[in-house]
Amino acid sequence: MFRISLALFATLLLSRCSQDLDIESFKSKTAEEIFAEGKTAESKKEYTDAITIYEELEKLYPYSKLNTDAQLAIADCNYIKKKYDEAASAYEVFIRAHPNHEKIAYALYMLAMVNYNQIAIVERDQEMTAYASLYFSELCERFPNSEYTKDAKNKIKVLRNQKAARETYIAKYYQKRKNYAAAIERLNVVFENFSDTDHAPEAMSRLIECYLSIGEFKEAQLIFSILEQRYPESNWTKDSKILLESRKERRH
Repeated sequence: MFRISLALFATLLLSRCSQDLDIESFKSKTAEEIFAEGKTAESKKEYTDAITIYEELEKLYPYSKLNTDAQLAIADCNYIKKKYDEAASAYEVFIRAHPNHEKIAYALYMLAMVNYNQIAIVERDQEMTAYASLYFSELCERFPNSEYTKDAKNKIKVLRNQKAARETYIAKYYQKRKNYAAAIERLNVVFENFSDTDHAPEAMSRLIECYLSIGEFKEAQLIFSILEQRYPESNWTKDSKILLESRKERRH
């Protein structure tokens, strides 16, 4: 009867923390004092309280220079709490309101990370993959020497692999149902735009299969010559070679 679920306990604890804040006392404090309290709450990992404090700072001192840092801190606190919608909105507002701020590169990186952390499995829509790619690319283009650019470039590679995986997954769906035209269209996207990804050999091998299925032997041979040149040791290359040789024997 006296048991309480962990989720409910956490909710009550968070509510209690917020109620412990003496919001009225902020009216007699300077912007610097309020901001310092927000930082103290952050250091204690009391992120809900920190957000409340920073929001009060903005209300009480709308023209304070500290509001810029407070806005970014609110975004960071929401990110840590995995409240990604709120974090994304806060980073976007910061970027639009302060386009020349010294921390714009950081804000762009974090906005990309918000989306990166929500990437879905390849069977589902890849909207977050697209947004993450967009913001990481903007960061690399605008701030090539930023401390965040190296990681952004590495994550772009991961995202490209994710896009290639999605296209290959859809192509396999069509191929299995013998809709070879649709499969070829998807596989060509990987072949032409994502040749540097892990999924390129598979896509090219399946492209060969599809061309052979519709009687386009010359197209299949052309793709195989490129596949063999680029990925000579791949099992996909070896399988495609066996398939082509067996089809040659049937033709003679």
